[in-house]
Amino acid sequence: MPKSNLLKSPALKYTIIALATLGLLYLAFRGQDIGKALSDIGDARWVPLLGGACIMFLSHGVRALRWQIVLRPLKRRTSLWLAFKATIAGYAMNNLIPRSGELVRPYMMARGEKIPMAGTLASVVVERVADVIGLSALIIFSLVSYQSRVTSIFPSYTVSGLIILLTILLFIMLLFFSERRTKQLVSILTKPFPPKIGAKIETMALDFSLGLRGLDRSAILPLIIGTIGIWFLYGISMFVSLQAFPDPAMSQLTLKDAFLLLTLSGIAFTIPTPGGTGTYHLLIKSGLMIFGVPPAIALAYAVATHALSYISITLIGLIFLVGEGLSFGSARKMKQDDDLHPSTLIPHPSPENG
Repeated sequence: MPKSNLLKSPALKYTIIALATLGLLYLAFRGQDIGKALSDIGDARWVPLLGGACIMFLSHGVRALRWQIVLRPLKRRTSLWLAFKATIAGYAMNNLIPRSGELVRPYMMARGEKIPMAGTLASVVVERVADVIGLSALIIFSLVSYQSRVTSIFPSYTVSGLIILLTILLFIMLLFFSERRTKQLVSILTKPFPPKIGAKIETMALDFSLGLRGLDRSAILPLIIGTIGIWFLYGISMFVSLQAFPDPAMSQLTLKDAFLLLTLSGIAFTIPTPGGTGTYHLLIKSGLMIFGVPPAIALAYAVATHALSYISITLIGLIFLVGEGLSFGSARKMKQDDDLHPSTLIPHPSPENG
């Protein structure tokens, strides 16, 4: 196989992802008393764990409602239930094949509502940018509130550097609201690249610009409120789940502390492992330990919350997928096609399995 085709091979890509996932799990579990962690999971109170999972599903409902608002330029009235099912099905596929859900979700919605797939994909990109900005705001909050603790995990992060990056991101977004400015910006940024790659980047940028310009002005405020609501419910979910473990260090954690964990969870899900496997365990365990939580309890929390959400979302999402006349095989084929012809999607930072 030619080298260029080998680099595009889905098999190679998934092998790298599998090895990275195993490596991250090794780092999370290395040197830990796994038997003690499993015992702590067995001693956990399941009502708070189930309550946290239910709140997480509620946040997905808010996400579906936000998506409805973003889709208004394509179709004024869409089904909230279909948007919710497509969202959960997309998360389920992400748990099995990283990033595959970013195609399954818009496809289910486009087919069910008979709206253009290209426009639905653009709406997903708009949502992703909103989530990136939400996560950036959370990182800034965490750095300001817990600078010494966060930098102990991420030494390269600084408040000023992150504020600069967020300002640049907002500035670029404003440019994308104009097609002419978008083309000018892309022409500058793609000068070092070969013409073929530059043309692909320009196509992606124009699709994104179209999605932004398609937003109703009346939808901007609901988009902002919806994004805040989603991340707030994520934080509440993590805080409620903390109550499941009867350890003095865990009982001292506040809602504010839970939002630091949420920040780490959001970062974990930007890395394309299946459902945040490995990244979530490593970062959440590390985050709890900087609050003085014993390693076994910290690992137990990470394993229990991830497993409960991962299993429930995957099972329910696959049921929704089959109910809409799709199969796992067809969804996997959709992802393989996108590996050969990349879409305009960007990484998903939302901790849906947190």
